Amino acid sequence: MTAFVIIGGGIAGVTAAEELRKLDAEASISIIEREDEPLYSKVLLPKYATSEINREKLFLKKPEWYAKHHIEWFSGVEAIKIDAINKFVETSEGREIPFDKLLITTGLDVNLLGDDKKGVAYLRTLGDTDHLKELIAEAKATGKNTVAVMGGSFIAMELINIFRHFGFDTTVLLRGGFWSKSLSPESQAILRTHIESQGMKIIESKEIPELTGDMHLEGLKIEGKEIPATILGVGIGLHPDLELFKSAGIECGAGILANEYLETNQQDIFVAGDVAEFMDLSVGRRRVSANWMNAIMQGRVVAQNMMGNRVAFELVTSYSAWLAGLSVVFIGDTSREHATEVRQTVLENEKAEELFLRNGILVGAALVGDISRRQELTDMIKNKTSIL
Repeated sequence: MTAFVIIGGGIAGVTAAEELRKLDAEASISIIEREDEPLYSKVLLPKYATSEINREKLFLKKPEWYAKHHIEWFSGVEAIKIDAINKFVETSEGREIPFDKLLITTGLDVNLLGDDKKGVAYLRTLGDTDHLKELIAEAKATGKNTVAVMGGSFIAMELINIFRHFGFDTTVLLRGGFWSKSLSPESQAILRTHIESQGMKIIESKEIPELTGDMHLEGLKIEGKEIPATILGVGIGLHPDLELFKSAGIECGAGILANEYLETNQQDIFVAGDVAEFMDLSVGRRRVSANWMNAIMQGRVVAQNMMGNRVAFELVTSYSAWLAGLSVVFIGDTSREHATEVRQTVLENEKAEELFLRNGILVGAALVGDISRRQELTDMIKNKTSIL
């Protein structure tokens, strides 16, 4: 009987476990998950924050599902050591869980601001969102409707949308623009102008704001200005925690390094989801692709490879965001650093289209305002279309 162990109980890990059980009815399957909750949708957290859906609607699996499928689920437990030679994982409970094949799907952690005053909020986990809802309820009850958002990331966009939903007086603090590693200054300007047209204020500064108030946030000081705020939503990026894996001899870069089969350098150890820096055949380079669909599809493919099949992962992934009603879509590889050319082909009426080329081949696209070409561009990237 093969023993499969999965570190990380998010969408990539649970999808892989589900596929493994379909492929092998007798295998031992264990999931080590540091959160207490069964699998829930992180994509739906913003709708939960605004009470558009209730808490129960978030959950994609119930505790009974794990038992029904004979999957041992270690919740609220962390992996603290991986022995790649003797093939076991040591947990925070002091257990040693043996494996024949190991899968790592630990995802990414939020970058923290470093000040834990009440009023500082994040939006990565269910616990984060519960806390944010409490802060919003308190702000509404007391009539303190001045808030701020720090960052220009996807999470920052969601926080802006949440505060806009509640009609809060919102200030956005930008250190490097919106999606500055992908979007041109012109496209970022469209987003800034749109936000300001919605009544929000923007302060651009490299300075880290000073948080005022004793135990509870009262405001921010930045560039000599004082900004009242009882909530600060922080969206300043994500990072992988790689020390556990490095200590096990697993090669890491921006994430855990893997080939197109999602294999690491260590035999019988695989990786999938946001923490994977995998060989992306669709764009021809190794990269991290941190989005929900990518995690699901990698979970399915990695299960095949853990069973001994050789299935290369190839998918043109994309993700979309709404910024105060304005749509933004990223398709494929939108890293300006790795593009040999970026063509901005449309720029009018809050609409922009940027095409990312590498040696004349389309590898990515960013769309602002008008997403009608999303499927067309996805197909062009998949077909490795040359653009003259």
